[in-house]
Amino acid sequence: MGLFYNQLATLVCGVFAAVLTFLWPMFVDYAEVYHVVFLYAVPIMWFLTATCFVAQISADYAHGGHKPSKKPSKKSNKKLGKQVVYTADGKLAE
Repeated sequence: MGLFYNQLATLVCGVFAAVLTFLWPMFVDYAEVYHVVFLYAVPIMWFLTATCFVAQISADYAHGGHKPSKKPSKKSNKKLGKQVVYTADGKLAE
């Protein structure tokens, strides 16, 4: 697992959305344009936070929670036998 269980983007978006939500009532009386800006920015950031969360949960589920794979390791060339090598003109090199 990565930093914050791979939810770093969700955490950053959530903190930014919370800060915008906190600042909205403070700036709404300052100018009318801030009300419009916050009216667009706050729901979009909360939607982006939810989307990041769902996307990361889906990726973790699809990839098995980032558990180590149980694939067999590659065999060395010694165990496979003689290596066949061809030259640039397509003939077998010896």
